[in-house]
Amino acid sequence: MNKRLDLLYEMIPDNGRGVIDVGTDHGQIPIRLAVSGYKGHILASDVAEGPLKTARSAAHIAGVEKRIQFLLCDGLDMCPEEEVSDILIAGMGGDTICGILDRAEWLSSGRYRLILQPMTKPEVVRYWLIHNKFSIDLEAVAREDQHVYQMFRAVPGHSKSMSDAEYLIGSGSVPRRGDKISFVIDQQLRTITKKLNGYPTQKAAESPEYAFYLNMKRELEELKASIQSKEFGNG
Repeated sequence: MNKRLDLLYEMIPDNGRGVIDVGTDHGQIPIRLAVSGYKGHILASDVAEGPLKTARSAAHIAGVEKRIQFLLCDGLDMCPEEEVSDILIAGMGGDTICGILDRAEWLSSGRYRLILQPMTKPEVVRYWLIHNKFSIDLEAVAREDQHVYQMFRAVPGHSKSMSDAEYLIGSGSVPRRGDKISFVIDQQLRTITKKLNGYPTQKAAESPEYAFYLNMKRELEELKASIQSKEFGNG
């Protein structure tokens, strides 16, 4: 597996009731769990038959097909909630992830951990977690080629409020794994700078949105300066 999947795999506790990998694609994490001797239930779901067939074939080759329950469904719609304690959703947009979580009302029972890796809009996912009584207890960053991936694990419980910059990159007080947080800050600064440069000069001063992004850029630059000599991550 690549660095991103390795970090996600390492975020899964080995003593849970079970794990479901939503949007499993090739099924790499469920297969690795089964091969490594994970004792709980292992489920893999996907909305399309093709990826699920590929995952089942790979599990058969690895000799663990009978250890994994494959579900053809949208998100968590067919997940047997009593069999899992850990929900893994990776490789989707932030809005899509939040939509999946919203439909699974049983997640509000306080019995589940969420392991999430949004491809876009991590700030939307963090906002959802904080406002749905989850607390982020672990963050990770994976840098691969030109991409920087953020991922985080959330457990039931109230969380402290976050600044706008922390919604984008996470809190410095949360333990981190993987690559340096400065990669994430640089990525977000490039995105915000591009947005700011897109505003006509004569309208920028009157735009609340422009003021928001300008303040965000300042927060991120201050945070970057404060960690020049000390990174939050392991990288």
